Amino acid sequence: MKNVYNTFGGTADAPWYDTDGKRIQAHGGQVQKFTVNGKDKWYWIGEDKTYGYRPCGGIHLYSSDDLYNWKDEGIILRTMESTDEFEEPYFKELYGSLTKEEKETIFIDLDRNRCVIERPKMLYNEKTGKYVIWFHADGRFPGCKGDYDKAKAGVAVCDRPNGVFRMLGSYKLNYHNDPNGEYGFDGWENRGSVRDMNLFLDKDRTAYIIYSSEGNRTTFVSRLNEEYTNLAVDRDQAVEGVDFTRNFIGCFREAHAMFCYQNKYYMINSGCTSWSPNPARYAVADHPMGPWRDMGDPCMEKGRETTYDSQSTCVILVDEEKGGCIYMGDRWKEEDLAVSGYIWLPIVFLPDGKMILEKREDWSYGQESSK
Repeated sequence: MKNVYNTFGGTADAPWYDTDGKRIQAHGGQVQKFTVNGKDKWYWIGEDKTYGYRPCGGIHLYSSDDLYNWKDEGIILRTMESTDEFEEPYFKELYGSLTKEEKETIFIDLDRNRCVIERPKMLYNEKTGKYVIWFHADGRFPGCKGDYDKAKAGVAVCDRPNGVFRMLGSYKLNYHNDPNGEYGFDGWENRGSVRDMNLFLDKDRTAYIIYSSEGNRTTFVSRLNEEYTNLAVDRDQAVEGVDFTRNFIGCFREAHAMFCYQNKYYMINSGCTSWSPNPARYAVADHPMGPWRDMGDPCMEKGRETTYDSQSTCVILVDEEKGGCIYMGDRWKEEDLAVSGYIWLPIVFLPDGKMILEKREDWSYGQESSK
């Protein structure tokens, strides 16, 4: 029997099914509205954890007219079993023009039995007409020591949000240019590492990537180029404080979710405790690259010490004029990632740049708060 929803489960921890009655697989995700062929729709992109941590299920997409009921749009970035699949029609159309060496490089990012694809986010580029996905690209590769040694940002593009995305590559990003600086477990040799990441598109169409680096010690905010497919300035020529900024240095933050509300920039993130939840923090700034003012914990009620058993992934700006912002969180189930849940909560804005995540169960957007 198909489920029809008119409320969000919130902290109730109820499973969420698509319009075909299957559990939604869009973890570490993002929801935003695009106009495609003249029609506005919401699109939810995320990690497919059908098979748990591995084999990697790729990037999954769902669409909705109302934010409650979601249609399965399929896997939009597929992973591979072997390089032999480059000769199959699906992958040949995408990568047939590449050299053998280039295909082998792409395969490292898409090897379903070794790769890690986390926290995918999508932007639409008005200049190129392309949809651009960035994600935390990690996993095993020859000579690595573990699943998070690669620590790069992957990029893929397509002409439509529910199409077949073509992988462009994966990259190290900006770094603090000091060989004697504190780089945590990454070290100088692995500078520019990328782990948890997100994207932000400002009202002037400038795009930014936000990511944990320096052994997760530091949060970087870097400008992207006009196509949104790479850094605005080559990482070896980029100037700290101009092309990128380092924020919350030594604070060990991840799961970044940046958004803009009434000309103030907000960032919610979590601590670094692997799959286990911890207290969220949020900060406010007058510019996407900071400086950021730490505002503390956005949760006020029982369960705040674990962000109501969730970890931030995105904030949905539904209606800025009415203060309509929804916090998206993941409730990870390490023992069975396929059944990890989703917690969506209303954000309540207060004077002086303050906000709270309101603890709610079975709530509807637009309904009056019970607090």
